[in-house]
Amino acid sequence: MPRTPARTRLFRAGVLTAACAMLTGTALTTSAQAAPVAKPKEKVKVLDWLSVKQSDTRPHHLRVGTDWVIHSHLYTNRKGHLGKKIGDASSHCSVVATDHRGYVSLCHRVLRTDDGGISLSDTIDHSGPTPYSGLSAVTGGTGKYREAEGQAEITLHPGVTRYRIMLDD
Repeated sequence: MPRTPARTRLFRAGVLTAACAMLTGTALTTSAQAAPVAKPKEKVKVLDWLSVKQSDTRPHHLRVGTDWVIHSHLYTNRKGHLGKKIGDASSHCSVVATDHRGYVSLCHRVLRTDDGGISLSDTIDHSGPTPYSGLSAVTGGTGKYREAEGQAEITLHPGVTRYRIMLDD
C-alpha cells in the first residue's frame, strides 16, 4: 500500500522526536559524567604566633626604596599573651609607596621554630593609627612545614606582631 504524504510526515516527525529524545538523554548523561566532582573541603591548620621585636634597622625618614631588617623572638599565642618561646622571626622590608598619611611596605619574613621554618611575603599599608594589618602569602617552608601553602593574617602592634597562619592540608 503506498504511503500518503500525511503518513510520511507523521513517520518523519516520530523518528525526529525519538532521535531528539535519544540525543538529549545522551547529552545529559555525558554532561553529568563530565561535570567536575566537588572536592571535599580542605582542612586548614591554624598556627597562632606572636613575635617580640629585638632589633629594627628602620630609619625615621622613609622614602621609596628604603629597606630595613627586623629580628624578633617567636612565641605561641595564649589568648593574646606570650606563651612558650618557640623560635625567632626575621623580616626584610622595603618601602614601595609613600604619601602624606604613611607608607606601604613589601616584606619577606621567615619564622623559624625547632620543627622547621615558614616563609611569608606581603605588602602592608602603614597609614593611620596602629595596629596595621594585612594578608601575607605563605611562600614555602622547611622541616615540618616543607610543603607549606596558605596565607597568614599579620597584625603589627608597636613592638609585637601577631601571625595567624592558615596552612592548607
